[in-house]
Amino acid sequence: MSMVDGRGPFRDFLGNRLLVKRLAARDIRGRYQGSIFGALWSFATPLLLLSAYWFLLGVVLQARFGTAPQIAYPVILFSGLIVHLFCAEVIGRSAGLIFEHATYVKKVVFPLTVLPWMSMATAVFHLVVNLSILFIGQLLIVGHIPPTWPLVFVVLLPLVPLLLGLSWLLSALCVYLRDIQQVIPLVLTMMMFLSPIFFPMEMVPASLRGYMYLNPTTAIILQVRAVTILGQAPDLTILCIYCTISLAVMGAGYWFFARTRRGFADVL
Repeated sequence: MSMVDGRGPFRDFLGNRLLVKRLAARDIRGRYQGSIFGALWSFATPLLLLSAYWFLLGVVLQARFGTAPQIAYPVILFSGLIVHLFCAEVIGRSAGLIFEHATYVKKVVFPLTVLPWMSMATAVFHLVVNLSILFIGQLLIVGHIPPTWPLVFVVLLPLVPLLLGLSWLLSALCVYLRDIQQVIPLVLTMMMFLSPIFFPMEMVPASLRGYMYLNPTTAIILQVRAVTILGQAPDLTILCIYCTISLAVMGAGYWFFARTRRGFADVL
C-alpha cells in the first residue's frame, strides 16, 4: 500500500515528524554551508532588504504610513514584509521541490508528501528570525511593545495550512507543467505590491478594497499589524473564515499531490 493512501496531511506529518525534523535541519545547514558568516545570513538578509526599502521609501521619498509617526515607518513596513517573505519562501520553493529531491522520487518507501512540511519548517525558522528582528527593532525604534504582541503567532497560524496546500499543488503541477516555474516569481512580485505592505488600506479606493482580500497575504498583514503595532485584539471572524479556506486548500492540494505522485518518476 502507498505511504499516502488513507493518510491525511496531519497524520502524514505526525507519522514522519522525525524525518521532517532531520530534513529541515539538513536543509537549513545546507543553505548556509560554506559561507563565512553561516546562519548569520538569515539575520543579515532581511535586515539589508528592510534597510533598502526604508532608505528608498522612508528617507528618499519621505513616505509616511497613514497617520503613523515617520520614525515608526520601518517597523510598520517590516511587519508586512515578514508575512510576504514567509509566503514567498514556501510558494517560491514549491516550484522546484520535487526536482530538488528527484533521487527520492523512485524510492517507494520515501513519503514524498513530507517535502512541503520540510520546506514549511525551514520557512518557519526564517519567520522566527524575522519576528525577532521586528521585536527588537520595535523596542529600539518605537520604545514599547504592546501586550498583544505574542498573539502574532495566532494570527500567522492560518497561513500554514494554506501554504502547505499550495506547496503540494504547485510542486505536483510543476512536474507536468514546467512553465509554472516561470509564472510563480511574477505572481509573488504582484502579491507583494498588491498587498498593504507599503501603504495603508485607507489609501485604496473603497470600491477596490474588497479585491485586495483576494491576495492571501492582505488579511494576515492587517492582523499582524493590529496585534504587534496597534495593540488591538485579532479579528476572530476574519481568522475563522481564513482558517476554513486554508484547510480546504490544504486538503485539495494534498489530495492532488497524492493522486499525481505516481507519475513523477515517469516524467523525471
